[in-house]
Amino acid sequence: MSCLAVLLATACVTEPVDWGDVSYRGSQLGDPDTRSSVLSANLPAVSGAVAHCLRSIRTASAGSDLFRVWWTARIDSSVVLSMQHSPDRGASWEPPVVVETRDRGRRACDRPAPGIFYDPALGYLHLVYFIEAKDGAGVFFAHSMDKGGMFHSPVPVVYGNAPVAANVAANGDSVVVVFEDPNAMTPRIGIVLSHSTGHIFEARSEATPDDVPAVGPWVTLDHRNVTVWWKPGENTAGKSGDRIGYRVGTWR
Repeated sequence: MSCLAVLLATACVTEPVDWGDVSYRGSQLGDPDTRSSVLSANLPAVSGAVAHCLRSIRTASAGSDLFRVWWTARIDSSVVLSMQHSPDRGASWEPPVVVETRDRGRRACDRPAPGIFYDPALGYLHLVYFIEAKDGAGVFFAHSMDKGGMFHSPVPVVYGNAPVAANVAANGDSVVVVFEDPNAMTPRIGIVLSHSTGHIFEARSEATPDDVPAVGPWVTLDHRNVTVWWKPGENTAGKSGDRIGYRVGTWR
């Protein structure tokens, strides 16, 4: 039956990514890890906040440009997300930019670190993070088109009350975000995709099959080639420890 014939009964859905098989490898140097202690040096004060969440620091760099993003806890245990740019690989830092202030949660530093990606060809900086805002908890995306000087209004990626990790990659105006699905019954990785610099995410899907428990994702985008990595979930017999799952796909 054609899509036209069933249009009123059900949507004709084409998966946005043509995925290959799930594979596994050992963990490698360069896989995402917690921040370097060097990058926690001289963190600036953040207005209205009292304690930096040092384990939340994440970085992105290219050439002489280095960016760091981190959470800072307020006295009521909500958090503020800040970003800072160094034009000389950390020898000096520009004043911080406060990216997100809407969190009303009470988790303080007990939360996933943000995700960050820098595109040196365009000077675009992309961030993804989980907050508990007044109008709903979930993962949000924010981006700057001038090396972090100013950020556009955050865009929701997925709503859900569970605090989840997320990661982002981009190639020109194309952006992909992966995240631990906060609404799934078993741990799995969701994905959203945008050809409009993340102003709108035109497509969404699952990056991992239902029978492959997965947490802690990260992603790369090379033109139309999407690669998603993750850590096996707790129920993945024989694939725990330092094993890393991954899957390569083509963005249709």
